[in-house]
Amino acid sequence: MPNNRHLINDYDIVRQSQLLDKGLPLPFLEGKYVVDEGWCAVITEGGAYKETFQPGTYFLGHFKWGREVKATAVNVRLNTLTVSTTREFTISQPVPVEINLDLSVEYQVVDARRVATEITSPLTSLFDRVIQSVRSAVVYATIDEIRTQGEGIARATLQRLQAMQLPKTLGVEIFNVLVTTIKDTDAGSSALASQQMKEFTTVRDWQLDSMITQQSRVTPEWLMIHRPELYAQLAAGNQALLTAMVDKGLLDPAGFLNQPAGSTPLNPLTMMGNMGFPGMPSTQQLSGGNPVGQQPQITTSSSGGNDIHVRMREEISYLEKISGVKVQAKPGADNSNIPDGSYDLKVEIPRTSGGLITLYLNCPAGYPQKPPTADVEVDGQDTAFQSAILRRWMGQYLVEIAREVKQYFG
Repeated sequence: MPNNRHLINDYDIVRQSQLLDKGLPLPFLEGKYVVDEGWCAVITEGGAYKETFQPGTYFLGHFKWGREVKATAVNVRLNTLTVSTTREFTISQPVPVEINLDLSVEYQVVDARRVATEITSPLTSLFDRVIQSVRSAVVYATIDEIRTQGEGIARATLQRLQAMQLPKTLGVEIFNVLVTTIKDTDAGSSALASQQMKEFTTVRDWQLDSMITQQSRVTPEWLMIHRPELYAQLAAGNQALLTAMVDKGLLDPAGFLNQPAGSTPLNPLTMMGNMGFPGMPSTQQLSGGNPVGQQPQITTSSSGGNDIHVRMREEISYLEKISGVKVQAKPGADNSNIPDGSYDLKVEIPRTSGGLITLYLNCPAGYPQKPPTADVEVDGQDTAFQSAILRRWMGQYLVEIAREVKQYFG
C-alpha cells in the first residue's frame, strides 16, 4: 500500500446515528441523553435537523411523539490525523528521488452539523485532501527537504489546505502540519549518488535563452528575475555553483580574484556582493573582517540603508521586471501627515491560469533592517500565505517575496 488510507476510521470523529428513547411524557419518566466532554450531538427529528447538543445531560420529553429522534455524536476535540506514505511521492530536484513521508495534521471539527449530516466519510475526505496538497507541494521541493526534515513541504501543505476553505466544505479546520518522517528510498539514494555531479555539469552546459549570448555575462537583476533557483543557490552559499558559472564566463569574477596568494576564498555571499548582487555584502561592507569560515552578516544596499526613497525606487524597478506586474507605492505618514519612514506597496501579479494575485506589502520605518509584512488576495479573496523569505528575513528585496507568491499561487 502506498499510504495508510485503508486504516482511516471515520468513526474517530463521527459516530453512527443513535435512535433515542424519549421515554414517557410524564415527570421523571421521560428519556434522557448524555453528551460527553469533547463531543457534541447533532439531533434530527423525523429526519430533519433539529438542534445540536453541547456537553451535558438532556431530557427528551419536549420532542414530538410519533417522530423518530436520532443523535449523531461528533468529536470536536483538537485531533491529529496521521498520514503515512511509502514511495508515493518523488522529489524531482536535482534528480528524481522517491521518498517515504509521514505527516501529522492537527485539525478540529468546527461545523458539527455539516460533518454529521452532509459528509459521508469526513476523515477519509480530509485524508484525500492532505495527499492532494502534499502532491502539489512536492512539485517544488528539492532534495534539501530531507536535510531540513521536510520543513518546506509541511509549510506548503498547510498553506494549500488552508486555501481549500475546508471549514466551509468539510466542516473541519486545519491548524498545523508537521513532517514526522522523511527519507529517501534505497533507489532514491542510488539515483542521487549517481547523478550528483550532473547538477554542475548542467550548469556548465547551460544555454541561456535569447536574452543573453554565449559571450554575455548574467546581471544580478536578470538572474534574480529569470533564474531564481540559481540565485537562491548562490545566496545559500553554493560555492561550487558559483565557480562553475565563473568558469563558464557567465559571472564576472572581479572583486574576489584579487586576493592575496594562499588566502582562503571569500564567502560566496561576499563574492556576489562584489559583483553587485542586490542585498549581498561586498568586502567593503563587512566591518572588521569576519574570521575565516564564518558567514558575514548580511547588510542591505547603501541606498536602502541611508535613503528609504532610493531603496523604494530600486524595489519598484525590480518588481516591474516581472512580466505583467503593476506596482503602486505610497509613503506612510503619522497622524500629523508627516512622513514616518514607512512605505505601502500594492503589487498586482497576473496568474498564469487567469485571474489576479494582489500582494500588499508594508515596509516599516527602519526597513530593510526591519522586515516587511505581506498580505495576499487571490482573485479578490483574502488568502492565507506564510512566506519562507519573511521567516528568515536578511534584508532581501521585495521581488523575492513577489516571486514566491507567484510561484505558489500560479
